[in-house]
Amino acid sequence: MQKIMYLLLMLMSSLLSADSYDSEKAVKNGDVINMHGPIYNFARFEEFLDVVKEGNIADVRITNYAIDGNPTLYNLTFDGTVFHLEIDQSKNKNRGDSPNNVRLSCNELVREVGQQLYIYTLKECQNSTTDSFNLLNILKEQEDNHEH
Repeated sequence: MQKIMYLLLMLMSSLLSADSYDSEKAVKNGDVINMHGPIYNFARFEEFLDVVKEGNIADVRITNYAIDGNPTLYNLTFDGTVFHLEIDQSKNKNRGDSPNNVRLSCNELVREVGQQLYIYTLKECQNSTTDSFNLLNILKEQEDNHEH
């Protein structure tokens, strides 16, 4: 009986972890990682911005981790004209009744300068209840530490 219980626990554990997307996986996949403060792999986002400036096709994934560790994935692509954002909440166990995926198409990606933050916002968005979507906030001191 103990063996059966042990096997059931192992099976449940592996099923739960199979659907997780921890920061180790995100780093291996080259994601930009937002841990609500520190941003990791920010150079990957800068590369995306450089390619977009040239008007070329580009893509980047931003993984936002909530305080409880649940991820929401922002899959952002630029087709040379329009930004397409897929918000993937399928791995977020606390999403409630929110849909697994939401898609937006936006005409602009703007960097705004706040007192302590650089704010990257998608503007002129279709398929959304608002005209803009806040994509990423970077502490000025963190971004200023990168070479441009």
